[in-house]
Amino acid sequence: MLPRGVSVTLVGPKGPVNVGHVARLVQNFGADKLYLVEPKVDISVAAVYASHASSVLDNAIVTSFEKVRRDHDLLVATTAVRASRKSNVIRRTVSPDRLHDVLSKSKTSSLVFGRDSTGLTNSEIAMCDLTTTIEASPAYRSLNLGHAAAVVLYLASHGGPRKGAQQGRRAREVFAESFYELALASRLPRHKTRNLFETAKRAAAASELTDAQLNLFSGVFRKAAGTMKAQRGSKT
Repeated sequence: MLPRGVSVTLVGPKGPVNVGHVARLVQNFGADKLYLVEPKVDISVAAVYASHASSVLDNAIVTSFEKVRRDHDLLVATTAVRASRKSNVIRRTVSPDRLHDVLSKSKTSSLVFGRDSTGLTNSEIAMCDLTTTIEASPAYRSLNLGHAAAVVLYLASHGGPRKGAQQGRRAREVFAESFYELALASRLPRHKTRNLFETAKRAAAASELTDAQLNLFSGVFRKAAGTMKAQRGSKT
């Protein structure tokens, strides 16, 4: 089963068949909730395809993407379009085989699926903490929404219970901010710091580090950055 606190978010869904099938998958794999962001579908029609999971649609939360982000410690975007350049940090992906461990670290998390036809936008993926993709033929990488949700939820449900401290978004963001501050204090070239915050944030989300460990690193980074600035100031 999925780790506790995992929900599913559909952004801009149009097809009632896909929405109904996803609702059924939510119940099949024990996801907590279904969120619908700007849905363009008749829920009563979608319920026909949900079979015995129509209650999932009855209880689905229609909301904004910003609200979904505020309500969860971790958002995992799904996409068929992977990064073609190293600088495209937001589309660098983690394997769906790792999702159970990644999701287990957060009290609340959501697997985010995009539009039936165009998927998630770059800005929506940037609002997420990690990105995952399903390996498919380069000739046609994009899976049907319902099929993609089935594969991702199946893989995310495989894994044993985890013990230990969990990881929250705030600790990741502080870690990324302090790492970026250290890079600036080190006077790294601008082209090397451009994507550093996003890279550090996503690396932390994919790591085994706890809040306490991230905060420890953040303190060291900020102390080092402060020391560098003070030393330069004393020489002027």
